[in-house]
Amino acid sequence: MKRDTINYLYVGGFTITMFVLLVVSLLNITGRGSSADYYYTIYENVSGIREGTTVTYAGFQVGQLVDIEPNRNNGKTTYKLKLAVKEGWPVPVDSFVRVVSPGLLAESQIDISEGQAVSLLQPGGVLASKPALDMMAVLNSMGGEFSNISEAGLIPLLKNINKQVDGFGNNIPVIVDESKELVASLNTVSKRLNKLLTDENSTRLSNVINNTDAMTSNLVSLSSRLDNITEQLQSLVDSSNKMIADNSTDIRQSMLDLRKALNSVSQNMESIMYNLDVSSRNISEFSHQIRSNPGVLLNGKPVKDEGK
Repeated sequence: MKRDTINYLYVGGFTITMFVLLVVSLLNITGRGSSADYYYTIYENVSGIREGTTVTYAGFQVGQLVDIEPNRNNGKTTYKLKLAVKEGWPVPVDSFVRVVSPGLLAESQIDISEGQAVSLLQPGGVLASKPALDMMAVLNSMGGEFSNISEAGLIPLLKNINKQVDGFGNNIPVIVDESKELVASLNTVSKRLNKLLTDENSTRLSNVINNTDAMTSNLVSLSSRLDNITEQLQSLVDSSNKMIADNSTDIRQSMLDLRKALNSVSQNMESIMYNLDVSSRNISEFSHQIRSNPGVLLNGKPVKDEGK
């Protein structure tokens, strides 16, 4: 009987010890069991975040959001966020805060982007905030820019080109007729040269002088037709220059809109690449956990919502 009592004491003591260790571990994981430094930041919109939201530093978990305090000044509501960060964690004064989503289905996080300053922000200081990264909003903005370019620049330019081509098309039959006459004249000259160079006409060189006058008149006629073609080509060049001059404003506007769209892409590309990088690191970590312990897929339990 005495031995059974001792065994019960051992089992009870072991159970209590394990429970205490579990509680301590959970407190350390959530950041509530250790001392922390507190920083503040101001946001106009806190959708997607709540008390208990994870705080990361360049993707590394360093704390959590402990309080959201709404303030209304000058007819506008802002929200003061209190961030608990590991005690002694260095935060440069030019660092800034941004709400990010590591994955399409992952919960939002508050990420502190490290600044370049040497001096550090003291606990209790205020961190600058930047708008949340929203990939769909960026894509919608890009689509709107390209739509503006199409409607304001390309479509009017194409309409003006069509008008210029239609106007020039009226002169095409004249050019074709004159070209046919030129080809007919060239054929005539070619036939006469063939007759002149045959063996039968080698003894008739005396007739060359008589045919020279006819050949000269044909060459004069050919020269006049070439002059007409030159005038047509000059008219075509003048029409092209006028078309470019008339549409210079539309072309300039199109280039400005294109540059604006490219600037928008460049400004948001860092945000997009940052989200993709964070997502790839999370996927890599998840794959590593599965390889190390496949039972995580079967024994995993949903994380409890601490804010509720």
